[in-house]
Amino acid sequence: MKGNVMLKSILSKLLAVTVAVSLTACLASCGGGDSSSESKAESSSAESSSAEDSSSEPEFVPTTDEEFYEMMKIKSLVSTGNQNPMLDVIAKAKSGEEVTLAYIGGSITEGLTAGADACYAKLTTEYFTQKFGNGDNIKHVNAGLSGTPSILGTFRLERDVLQYNPDVVFIEFAVNDGSDGTYTSAYEGIIRHIYNHNPNAAVVLLFARTEDGYTAQNYMKEIGTYYNLPMISYADGLTYMFDNGKMTWKDFSDDQSHPNVEGHKVVRDMIAYYFDTVSAMEKNENDFKLSPIFLHSDSYENCHIIESDALTPENLGSWKEGSNINTFTKGWTYNKKIEGNQPLTFKLEAKNLYLLFKENKGGNLGTVNVKITSEDGTVDEKPINGITSGGWGNPTVSVLKLSQKKQTYTIEITMAEGSEEKLFEVLGFGYTLE
Repeated sequence: MKGNVMLKSILSKLLAVTVAVSLTACLASCGGGDSSSESKAESSSAESSSAEDSSSEPEFVPTTDEEFYEMMKIKSLVSTGNQNPMLDVIAKAKSGEEVTLAYIGGSITEGLTAGADACYAKLTTEYFTQKFGNGDNIKHVNAGLSGTPSILGTFRLERDVLQYNPDVVFIEFAVNDGSDGTYTSAYEGIIRHIYNHNPNAAVVLLFARTEDGYTAQNYMKEIGTYYNLPMISYADGLTYMFDNGKMTWKDFSDDQSHPNVEGHKVVRDMIAYYFDTVSAMEKNENDFKLSPIFLHSDSYENCHIIESDALTPENLGSWKEGSNINTFTKGWTYNKKIEGNQPLTFKLEAKNLYLLFKENKGGNLGTVNVKITSEDGTVDEKPINGITSGGWGNPTVSVLKLSQKKQTYTIEITMAEGSEEKLFEVLGFGYTLE
């Protein structure tokens, strides 16, 4: 059975009891969710489950479509991490207390092409509700936003996720991120900000892939191992199915990166396998504790965003309030009808300072000159071009100032020479205080 017909058939069948028994018996030898990996962090000295543990017993060899599908789920579970936070959330849900599941990521999490209701995030919350919920006590927050990497996620996190005080947060940025230090620091910053907000949160890392196999999961796995977090790689699960001829990319996706309706069900099933696995575990004697030591950098820890509803400019200049981009409408837009190219000026207290703006690969966007004056009189100037090779009308971030101390900055933004008749949208400022 091949293609979508095969996939739909697998998804619709209940596994035979004999299959379930044989697979359960072989879990210890499958390289699945019961192997261990010791975290380098001080977060926990407990052993965590890892999909890469070796065994002297022979690996179970599936023969039926259902067995291959079950093995895919096993392969996807990189680690259960320290199980205690999730077990506490499950117990909370079963008791009838309100539990919130949140998801932050790019267009995959947003549900592009499949729709929000068919997205893995909504399907996962529904599964969690059916398995552990008690009435209507499970809440759902989807903070997926197309085309956004973890760098932008650090600034969206507080506004789009943490304000809802989630108990569980899934992080999905593996196909949106690069692998340089900026991305690694930002990804780590998201994790640390969640735990600084709620030390009892359960954070789960989800790794995607594209048709050509791209994924940033390698560095993400390093960070997940360091903090002893649950990790689910649907990249690894899919690759296993592709390599064994049990699924093709077209079964999973209608483009190069986004799951289709059936594909989102596959991702949901991998996450459900993690829930099933961890819910059968006993609590670890070592509770999760966030290490005070960074694996990479603190540049993106506890990031905040400020927009026009909370920041009044010292001088509006040749700009008008408001911006025109999905979820970022509270910015400032250059108004070329106001003569003189007068600066948009702010005073803002921060340690590290970032500019959020709109980018595109074509159109009438121009370049701005940003002048940052520190408290000691030091002046930094930076040109920022709204035209980029990878832009498509999306929000993005640029570093304005990295400092060792909190101070009040004066920020002046003007259109660069030659851009006076063009457009530019400032979406807001990102900043840290610590």
